[in-house]
Amino acid sequence: MANCRGSRNAYYFFVLEKLPELKQQGLAVTSVANAIPYCSDAWALLNEEQKEKYAEMARQWKTTKSEVAEKPRREVPVPFPTQSQDMIPVTNLTSPFKYEQDVLETSFYFLNIFSHGMLPPHCNKRFLPCEIGCIKYSLKDGIIAEFHHFINPGEVPRGFRFHCQAAGDATHKIPISGFDIATASYSVVLHDLYEFIKPQRGNWPSVHCKSDDHFRVNWCLKYMAKETGSVNHLQLLNVEDLVVELYYKKLQKEPSKTWVCNILDASMWDYSGNTRCQWHEKNDIVFCALATCKKIAYCISNSLANMYEIQLTASHLPLTEKNCKSITNPKMIVLDAGRFQKGKVESTGNDSYFRSLNKDHDATPCSVICE
Repeated sequence: MANCRGSRNAYYFFVLEKLPELKQQGLAVTSVANAIPYCSDAWALLNEEQKEKYAEMARQWKTTKSEVAEKPRREVPVPFPTQSQDMIPVTNLTSPFKYEQDVLETSFYFLNIFSHGMLPPHCNKRFLPCEIGCIKYSLKDGIIAEFHHFINPGEVPRGFRFHCQAAGDATHKIPISGFDIATASYSVVLHDLYEFIKPQRGNWPSVHCKSDDHFRVNWCLKYMAKETGSVNHLQLLNVEDLVVELYYKKLQKEPSKTWVCNILDASMWDYSGNTRCQWHEKNDIVFCALATCKKIAYCISNSLANMYEIQLTASHLPLTEKNCKSITNPKMIVLDAGRFQKGKVESTGNDSYFRSLNKDHDATPCSVICE
């Protein structure tokens, strides 16, 4: 077992390497201690040669620790950035919007960068950027322009090829090698991105991403700039803070941060047309860097349209979602065989409700009414 207080053995470093994979599987693990119960079976399947890699990590850690004269202390894992960390209260912000028209016409940039997994903290290369997506958006005009590239991830750190490919297979499914359209180098990506996000009056506009993606996207931007010998011009902010500010500008009240996160996590547009890049659309894969940016725009348009009296267009929302809503007949049960069977409605005080709701729809199991 890994002893986090006194020392770190081979099993500790094995569990540490497995943490990103467990998080991607949706498990509530925030530290090595939480992840230990999920890794014992996988550890037992390793042979001695495979375990030697982690034993060497433990030996190096012990050597380094003995050279540093300091009192041992329990390591506190650094939490992943969230919307609640380092968030400035909206009431203390100096808003760039003097008038409501400024809010409607201001252009915002939403950015995301996908990677072949996340490597352990002791690796110099934490991420392998493989896809980048960015859109230009305003409340008035919706999505104005879009930017997308598949990135050549470069050399995979030795010993992590399987780890990186497995992480990709669980999400964006971009091959780690032999992917002919992933030809964009770091220098090409940054050059084209800076051409897409141009300075306005000498100042670079702010770029936003979801707080859960902030650490990865910010790291990738800095890493690509460092590798190409250039400067990272972009200031990356959390889009949750932007939504809070837009609400506060109109209502003079802050919405619940949990509510803001929930509306940005909507999945109703996962399969909407013209949302994903061509490759992800063709292969019917939901996880797409460009799609995540567009869905942020959809969520903001959908939640703020009535408040700001915005006339929604196909640039704000996919046409089918903008014009239609579904009404399901609660007296019908859809069977797996594709047939329909009337469900039994118990004689309760709710009978009148069901009858009035289905008065004109008893002949069909589900009707779609377009506004």
